[in-house]
Amino acid sequence: MEGKRFTDGKLDTLENTRLKGRKIPAWQREWYKSVGGSPHLDQNYTVFGEVVSGIDIVDRIAAVKKDANDRPNADVPMTVELLSKKECRQLDAILFPAKK
Repeated sequence: MEGKRFTDGKLDTLENTRLKGRKIPAWQREWYKSVGGSPHLDQNYTVFGEVVSGIDIVDRIAAVKKDANDRPNADVPMTVELLSKKECRQLDAILFPAKK
């Protein structure tokens, strides 16, 4: 999922339509306006991963032709690799070295 930035107006509309009246807290609204995201997925789906390299591939997937429901016209096959906790710690050490 690649999120997008929202305006207050778009967030208001989303609250009244897809969120069926559920209000987005002020701190989250600020996040969606500055960083972006997909508020309609909140409380429905869990984030289960993170792109740590190859963000250009995510951009290419996001650019495929989509239908009226914002779904790709053709399946986008991909391979997902699960890392062990040890591998995650090693990757974190490389990406976020401890400051001494």
